[in-house]
Amino acid sequence: MNELPTLNKFGEQLDLLKQLSECGEIKKASVEAQSIFENYVTIRDMFLRQEDELFAANLALDESEEKVEILEKKLKQALTAYNSDFGLFRKFCRSLDYANKLKNISELPEMLKLITAELGVHRVSIVLDRKLCEGLPDSGIPSFFLKGCARFIDATLRKADNRIFIGPISRMMRPDIFFGDPDMSPESGGSCFAFGLMDKYRPEEMIGLLSIYDPSASRFNTEMGTDFLEHFCSSIASTIIDVINHQKAILLREDVNRITHHDLKTPLNAVINLPHLLLVDEDNVEKREMIKGIQDSGYRMLGLINRSYDVYRMEAGSYLLDPENVDLIKIIQRIEFDLIDLIESKKSALQIIVNKEKWNGEDGFYLKGEELLLFSMLANLLKNGFEATPDGQNVTVTLFEGEKISISIHNYGTVPASIRKTFFEKYSTEGKIGGTGLGTYSASLIAKVHGGKIEMSSSDEEGTLVTVKI
Repeated sequence: MNELPTLNKFGEQLDLLKQLSECGEIKKASVEAQSIFENYVTIRDMFLRQEDELFAANLALDESEEKVEILEKKLKQALTAYNSDFGLFRKFCRSLDYANKLKNISELPEMLKLITAELGVHRVSIVLDRKLCEGLPDSGIPSFFLKGCARFIDATLRKADNRIFIGPISRMMRPDIFFGDPDMSPESGGSCFAFGLMDKYRPEEMIGLLSIYDPSASRFNTEMGTDFLEHFCSSIASTIIDVINHQKAILLREDVNRITHHDLKTPLNAVINLPHLLLVDEDNVEKREMIKGIQDSGYRMLGLINRSYDVYRMEAGSYLLDPENVDLIKIIQRIEFDLIDLIESKKSALQIIVNKEKWNGEDGFYLKGEELLLFSMLANLLKNGFEATPDGQNVTVTLFEGEKISISIHNYGTVPASIRKTFFEKYSTEGKIGGTGLGTYSASLIAKVHGGKIEMSSSDEEGTLVTVKI
């Protein structure tokens, strides 16, 4: 049959079969009955097939749901692992931030406390090679001559690109060396991770040991990944060696400066003291002026030597200010006298404004500070101003007393655009014959040591304005 009968068709066939049976037409009734049976068989087979297909579909659906559950479980596990790794990564990043802020080896103990809390472990310890620390102030970090402990270190740390140990502390040789603590022993219990800190400039030399301890025996085990830990420890080693080298360079420079200043001052004593003897027996006015000039030059040279050492101490943050009341007007007048040749050659003049009014020529303007330092700062800034201002244009000093004392120096020249952002940085100079780039730098240091700050603005229209606020 090409197509299945409808229910109405079945009904008609049954009615016809009944009529044929009642009329006694057995042959026709038999044919009709056969047709009805064939249709039934066809429909039955179709429903059986559909039932099989439905069963198969349900089975496939069950398998799909099971697969979905498995995939969801794996996805949750992957997300959990990712979140765990990401959380751990963030902890190491924050710990590295603490390390990157390290400026002095004496800050190491506090850094280790912060890292211990950040990583959520019981203890983080660093032991340094005593030879590396020679000449440095005591930092509170334990140190050993690591070469003398080499056999214990080599027996504990694996020999690979990174020298590490991970596992129960009972398997460590001499934990007291690794933690710099005589109370730490193989019987302490728990687990640890240890890392040999290597010198990045001489990779074959070990500069110290970094060890992390936890009372849990399973916290650090051989199955766990150590990529983050190893990278973290390598970064710590890099920071430590840079900080120590920087500290040693500062100490060396300080020694050199002390020696240099001593060597310069010794012959200078003769330049300063001999004119006193010469002046006693000299009556010629012209010669006396020449001798006084030599003496003044000697004193200036002595002042420069002392000032240069002061700049070094200000750089190092070790300068102790000894403030007193200083009249800035008198300082400015002395500087004007010293610069008179430059001022006249520029056909310029110095104008002084005090509290928004032209200076009356009598009153002083006082500031709490060190006279020699303030003289040096203003001398540098005024000299720069007169050198930069165009011929015929004046330089103006404005003094104002408000919440802070403001000292502004204006000239009509412009600072090259290329150095405006670095104007107060060391060696920042351009186009100035004989310029060292140290004048504005020392001025900024002097302002800072007085608790103030210094700013500069410059444009073709307005000229250049340097302002010190103290």
